[in-house]
Amino acid sequence: MTHIELELERYGRILSGFYEGYFVKLHDDSDVTGGFYIYLVNDLSAPTDGGDYWVEDRAALEEFAESSQWRIEWLD
Repeated sequence: MTHIELELERYGRILSGFYEGYFVKLHDDSDVTGGFYIYLVNDLSAPTDGGDYWVEDRAALEEFAESSQWRIEWLD
């Protein structure tokens, strides 16, 4: 598997893979649920589509990103 650099608490644009063209934000929710949320939207200023996923730990987060075959450009 190829390692993907995952940034927490900032948006990135999915350049290829599942949800290509969408924006993703990875949120560390370990204080509340113990896991991580994966937020997806099609547009940052006026989203009309998107969703979220929850995974139980960092390893599951990395596995989710790998299985989605993501290449992500992280935004400032």
